[in-house]
Parts: sequence; C-alpha cells; structure tokens
Amino acid sequence: MTAKPAISFVMPVYNGQRYLRQTLASIRWQTFSDWEAVCVDDGSTDESPEILREFSHIDSRIRIIRQENQGIVGALNTGVLAARAPWIARIDSDDIAVPERLAQQFAFIQDHPDVVAVGSDMLFIDPDGDALRVGSYATKHDDIGLALLAGRAESMAHPSVLMRRDAVIEAGLYRKQYEWVEDTDLWLRLHRLGRLANIPQILMHYRLHEQSVCWNQRALQRQRLQKLLHEAHAGRSLPLPESRTKKRSRPRQQSSAAGKWARQAARAGNFQTARKHWKSQVGSDPWSFLTFRVTVEMVLRGAVAYAKRRKCEFPKLPDWHPWGCTQQNSTSYCFLAQVKRSELDTGVQEINSNTDTAVHAAISSRQANSPDVLKVQ
Repeated sequence: MTAKPAISFVMPVYNGQRYLRQTLASIRWQTFSDWEAVCVDDGSTDESPEILREFSHIDSRIRIIRQENQGIVGALNTGVLAARAPWIARIDSDDIAVPERLAQQFAFIQDHPDVVAVGSDMLFIDPDGDALRVGSYATKHDDIGLALLAGRAESMAHPSVLMRRDAVIEAGLYRKQYEWVEDTDLWLRLHRLGRLANIPQILMHYRLHEQSVCWNQRALQRQRLQKLLHEAHAGRSLPLPESRTKKRSRPRQQSSAAGKWARQAARAGNFQTARKHWKSQVGSDPWSFLTFRVTVEMVLRGAVAYAKRRKCEFPKLPDWHPWGCTQQNSTSYCFLAQVKRSELDTGVQEINSNTDTAVHAAISSRQANSPDVLKVQ
C-alpha cells in the first residue's frame, strides 16, 4: 500500500469482539473503494486483536495499531495522527455503515469545498440489529451551531462524520478533559474553522446496548457537557441558556434498557421491536412501577404512531457475511485459526512500531498547542 487513500476510517476498538466482524464487513462493502481503515486496538483483552488480524490478512487496506489502554480520546488521537488520507471517516466497532456511505459523503465534500465535517442521519438499532428509531440531524451550518451551543443531540452524530484531517489537527484534536463528550467538544471548535453539514439520509446504523459508553457514562456525560457548554459560551461572549443554569429538583430516574427501547420503538412505529423489549421488561421485573409505566407509555406512543401511520423507513442492509472473515467464506480464516496468539501479537506490534515514529513526531509537533494529546505507549 503506497498511494495515499482518499479517506481513512478511524475506528477505536476495546473489547469489541461481539460486533466487530459485522462492522469491518460494513467497511469492506463500501461502494467507494479508495479508503484505508486505521483500527486502534486500545489494549483489548478479548478476541478483538485476532479478529482484526484476520481481516487485515484478507484486505491490506485494514491497518492495525495496538497500544496500552488510553481510553477513547487517546485511541482517537492515535488514529487521526496515523491516518494517511486527507479525510477521516469515524466509525465505532459496534456500528454499521451502509454501503453508499463514503460515496455519498465524498460526493458532498466535492460539491462543498468549504465544509470541514459532514455527518448524516442514523438508524438506531438494538443489540440484535432490529430498528428502534431514526435520528435526524440539522443540515445547515448555523442550525448545527445553535444545536451544539444548546447541548441538543440533533447537532452531529459522531460515528457518521467525515471530517478533514488537517482541520481536526488545527482544532487541537480530541481533548482528554472532555472524554465522553469529546465529539461535541470537537464540533464546537471545528464550527469556528469551517462549515459543518449533515446529509439527510441514513448512512449509519448506530447500535445501542448496555455495554456502550452512552449507556454506562450517562451521568458523567451530562456533567462534562455542562462544563463544556459553559466554556463554549464564555469563549463566544454569550450567556448560557436558562435551561442550562437551572438545577434539577431531583435526580433523573434511570429506565431499564428494555423499557427505554420499547418506548422508542413504539413511538417510531416499530411495533415488533417494541413488543420484544416490552416482553423482556415484563419478564425481568413484572410487578414494578417501572414496568407499569413502560407499558402505559408504550401503548400510548404506539397508538399515536399507528393513528399517524408513522413508519420507520430505512435502507435494508445486505448480508454482511460475504464481506466478513468467517470460516464459511474465507480460506484465510482456516490458516489464521492455526496461528498462535503470540504470533498474532508479534504482527500487530510490528505494525505498531512502524507507526509509532510518525505518531510521536506528529504529537510532539502539537504539544505546545495541544497538551491533552496522549502519547502512544
């Protein structure tokens, strides 16, 4: 691999074996083929390293960097700095890119040279891949800016974004102090360097599950978002919105995953998915007030969706297995299954050592302006 690709996927991986094969397959099935995938294994202890190596053996566009665990911000900065393309496509190890994602976004940036980052709508899916709801996002630069400053979710979806690498570096990369809201922090800084946009089409399937950051770090996310918004408004000499200055009279009650997904799916008209998660909620806690509330809300939201003929429409995905690396469809897998774990680790470390020099040099050149960039260990 000598010529620089047009786009570099950057994917941090930490113990992502459950969904990693399907995510990598969705990278490989892109109709736009001039890409590389920089997969940063952030100290995984499961089978993720082996899966990455299997895919890199059958597709040389997939590159692996392995490092000691540094968290999502450290992994993202390593990936951005190691990327060889002028554009970075974000993806997480549990999400799915539709086949036309890169083609649509690359065509968009060709027509809009002032854009430094472009995202898209997303389909939210449950752990089984069943549809929950569609996430729609503001399409215009000014509207995205207003959503960001208000702390609203409809600004930009991190795993859907294609962004200009030099702009990300100029903005100071991802910042450690805003880990778990590192995407909103970066968009606020990029918003002042160029135009932001979203394509009003579903180009990503975003998976919700109980092991995800969004589920496990909700309280910390809210705290850091509040701090970030204070900083952003102060830096623009703007008053903080009243909604952000009021303290909650009581802590927010946390719903169960099944209950939350049942309500979301019912509101979107995905009744089969709603019923599945309602049954899970009833089965785990049949007589609780929470189950009663979930049942009532699901019925009411479902009735409204049915009355309005609301239907969640989204692109159907092809079978991912032909693009995967499995025993059924890849002779490489049979060979790799016989490779010892130590041999796989050696290969990864060689790739890592070849990349480290460039990464360290890039980080060192940014240290004065970006003190929060973490070094690869």
